[in-house]
Amino acid sequence: MTVTLGPSDTATVSSRTPKTALKTQSLSATSTQDRSYARFALPADIDVTKPVSASFSLTVRHTTATAAGIDVFRESGSWSSSNLTYANRPAEAGERLSQSAPAARSGARLTVSLGDVAKIAAKGQLSLRVAYRQKHVSTTFYRTGDKAPTLKVTYTPKPAAAPAPTKPPAQPAPPAQPAPPATGEEGRAVFAHYFPPYPVSIDNKPADADYYTRNYLAPNGENGKHARYGGLLRDRPAPVAPSGSSSWKLENLQREVRQAKAAGLDGFTVNIMSLSGTNWEATKNLFTAAERQGGFAVVPMIDASASVRNSDPATVADRLAELYRSSAAFRVDDRLLLSSFAAEKQSVDWWSRIIDRLQRVHGVPITFQAVFLNASDANMSAFRGIADGYGNWGVRTAWHTSNGPDYAARAAALGKTWIAPVSVQDYRPRAGVFAESGNTDNLRASWQRAIDSGAQYVQLVTWNDYSESTQFAPSADHGDTFLDISRPYLDWFHSGTQPRVTQDQAFLVHRTQFAGARPTIGHLLATPTLGGTSGTVTDEVEAVVYLTAPATLTITAGGTSTTFAAPAGRSVHTVPLREGVVSATVSRSGRQVIALTSPYRVVKAPTVQDLSYYGVSSLG
Repeated sequence: MTVTLGPSDTATVSSRTPKTALKTQSLSATSTQDRSYARFALPADIDVTKPVSASFSLTVRHTTATAAGIDVFRESGSWSSSNLTYANRPAEAGERLSQSAPAARSGARLTVSLGDVAKIAAKGQLSLRVAYRQKHVSTTFYRTGDKAPTLKVTYTPKPAAAPAPTKPPAQPAPPAQPAPPATGEEGRAVFAHYFPPYPVSIDNKPADADYYTRNYLAPNGENGKHARYGGLLRDRPAPVAPSGSSSWKLENLQREVRQAKAAGLDGFTVNIMSLSGTNWEATKNLFTAAERQGGFAVVPMIDASASVRNSDPATVADRLAELYRSSAAFRVDDRLLLSSFAAEKQSVDWWSRIIDRLQRVHGVPITFQAVFLNASDANMSAFRGIADGYGNWGVRTAWHTSNGPDYAARAAALGKTWIAPVSVQDYRPRAGVFAESGNTDNLRASWQRAIDSGAQYVQLVTWNDYSESTQFAPSADHGDTFLDISRPYLDWFHSGTQPRVTQDQAFLVHRTQFAGARPTIGHLLATPTLGGTSGTVTDEVEAVVYLTAPATLTITAGGTSTTFAAPAGRSVHTVPLREGVVSATVSRSGRQVIALTSPYRVVKAPTVQDLSYYGVSSLG
């Protein structure tokens, strides 16, 4: 069997900043100054009595190297990216595993054979240290996203043990579960809401002619079904090449798990709309994908606004029990987490019967985090007897996010934990409504509210609901931008301490048309009235910059340039949106340190209305 694994943790250290944990900086490897680390959780079914071959791959971001090469060592010491520095790094005593030392080339994906790692695999993890053999050169590697390091392992699975005949217990024991993925301070965890209808690929076709392009993005797609509102979607998942494997759906889910892990997430909350069909199969596959990647959890989230709400509670419980057999199911101490979307749309009795059957019949102890559309006092009071925690789906304008009721405090007063919503935007072409999020104003406001509230959990709303334009997932229109902007806030939430800026970064966020633009194809136009809220519509280009020292920021929109004195740390700067190309540069002491040009041109007369925000990141 051959599997490709994403890292459970990555780290980099430098003697130039010997006591600083470089939590978000690109991986760097030199002959003496810099080291990079990657840890992989190996499959539990490896038969270590037989050869286990492994190869390590990573993508070069930038290099000045002209000769060999990359050296990969086994790292036997303990480390964590949360606190690893050059000063406290493990002693470099592990043996060299790499059987060759390829020369780095900027942009190249390099693969290094590690040979037979059966003895190492017996310990369940493979921890690696990376250096570069050529002296006096600089080489950095991508740390996150699709270009993150991977480990390919070929092994023989252990033979399945014959079950010993036993008398069924009077009360079924709960399924055996490993510890959940490591989280930050006081067990805080960050999840993203996974929406099964929009996987990376629907039909395993080339992106220029796949189902997204033909039927969801095209105004006349699905035989004109979506023509009234100019097409169902305005964005799509970042395209992937078609696969020749029969298990391409599962492999694509593993890809999304790797992306989410690389962004620092602890798991997905998966929207369960039905108990059969394509979406249910995707849900089961998502648990399998998380198992295979390791170090990543999944939480079943029953959607009480969908057809599953019409199912008998016993049937719901029986199907959930199938999911809870997975080692990827998220645990809180000795209980498994169950959550909801719009909990108040079903009766407390319905939920109680599900929880009772899971515990009494299936031996699955449950802790219930009830997420409401409206976390009112009445709803919190109604669910007080069965829920251990509460949450709210949230709003999407910065003002309402910052100034809304203090639901977290109300939950705490009832002795409940809180799962805070964090969101970018919400634009629904089919419904003809949107919320004016003000570029990333709402994103930053919702992160700050989550951090300040003392929440136990965060839910990114959403990972991939493209029909509501709420996706954080790497996409055609914003790549990793919203994940990259979120990373320091995510680390802050995990650790309880605001991280220092250790790498210059810049992000451009803007629409590709003016809010009042009239599309050339007539269709329903959206208004800023989502959820009964309203806000002033903005036409701005926004630059978010994270700087190690003060610098000069220049934003150019449609040929007009504006210069700002940007301070050290994190700051946000805006200019009016103009037709044409959008770009930005960051300079310090007369030297340009970042140059960023958006590939998304602003047009005066768009084909269809598109009020979603596009983004580009200096991190690639």
